[in-house]
Amino acid sequence: MGNPLINELVIGIGSKDRFSMDQPVNDSQFANFFLDPPIVHVVDAIYGKLFPGALTVPTAPRTDLLPLVTYAAPIAAPGTPAGPVADMLRLNTGVPATPFVNASRLGLLGGDAAGYPNGRRLFDDVVDITLRVAVGGVLIPSFNHFPNNILGDGVNVNDAPYQLQFPYLADCPSGRNRRHIDPGEPGGGPVQ
Repeated sequence: MGNPLINELVIGIGSKDRFSMDQPVNDSQFANFFLDPPIVHVVDAIYGKLFPGALTVPTAPRTDLLPLVTYAAPIAAPGTPAGPVADMLRLNTGVPATPFVNASRLGLLGGDAAGYPNGRRLFDDVVDITLRVAVGGVLIPSFNHFPNNILGDGVNVNDAPYQLQFPYLADCPSGRNRRHIDPGEPGGGPVQ
């Protein structure tokens, strides 16, 4: 997989297997999904029923999403020539790593250029980032407002803290003697 959740949230049903099996050099055949992602219509329909008029989404063609698959600004360093359309996870090694205590789970959206979509760290909240960018269109300044800029799944922290040294992941929780901690509960992180 390249960028997280591209196949899951941006590529349409019926094309997901073909997208997964094909080579990135052929990804331009799926450009229509980046220009008009199906997930936008799904979330917009849900918001339209629950909160009519609350969510405004950019209309197609969504050229604001092309930097994710062409590695162009604001994701790439200024002056980097855009590449071909290809879903590849890219890392700009010219961006210094952010110390863990200063890192934002929202990566570039949270002002942390070392985070997703510049590579992907374990704690980068790719679901919230993808919803805000793909559905909310927050890379377009006129769409970077409430509720577009707070879209998310409500899971803002891992249920166990990450380690600062290899293997970085927390120990696997017991599958027998454990209950999931929800957002808003002690230790479950804030509800946003």
